[in-house]
Amino acid sequence: MEVKIYTDIACPFCYIGKKNIEQAKAEFENSEEIGLNYLSYELDNQASKAPKVDIYQSLADKHQKPLDEIYDMVDRIVEAGEKVGIEFNMDKVVPANTRNAHRLLKLAKENGKGSVVLDALYESYFSKGENVSDQEVLLNIGVKTGLEQDKVEELLNDPSIYLEEVIGDFNLAKVNQVKTLPYYIFDDKFAIAGAREVEHYLIAFKKTLQK
Repeated sequence: MEVKIYTDIACPFCYIGKKNIEQAKAEFENSEEIGLNYLSYELDNQASKAPKVDIYQSLADKHQKPLDEIYDMVDRIVEAGEKVGIEFNMDKVVPANTRNAHRLLKLAKENGKGSVVLDALYESYFSKGENVSDQEVLLNIGVKTGLEQDKVEELLNDPSIYLEEVIGDFNLAKVNQVKTLPYYIFDDKFAIAGAREVEHYLIAFKKTLQK
């Protein structure tokens, strides 16, 4: 079984969903091999690599909502993260462009380290308050997760590497009418949108095998 998962490093619900679907995969009592295939979806491909505003103002501008509503929304995200063991330090978040992070993720997938690198990117963005557009940050993540340093440096020095794949994922997402992240496609049979509880993913696994 393959589950395609459209995700962005800047998406807190994608981080929560990753925790829960991986927990569901670990709990699923079936001999069927489940492959979680994380695909790129940039929520804002025009975001600055060196943003001048914090995450609250960034979200307020994007959603055209007052800051009070944004603070309430972020508080709910932090609470949801705590339930699955995620430390969201939203005051530290740098709402930077994620394209280079997505390209690093493509390199990681090619080397069998997609999931671990995605976790490191989420932690970097949401917990450590690092700028995931910064080359030093990405180099450090790549090397620490076991990628070859020269390969990571080559990637960071050449913006064309894996660019076509990242954009291709986004274009295919549009074909699949993806509008909400995370977005899951189970064996190309059916899809669900948004982060769910562990039991919902277990139901989806069973449903996929029955189709």
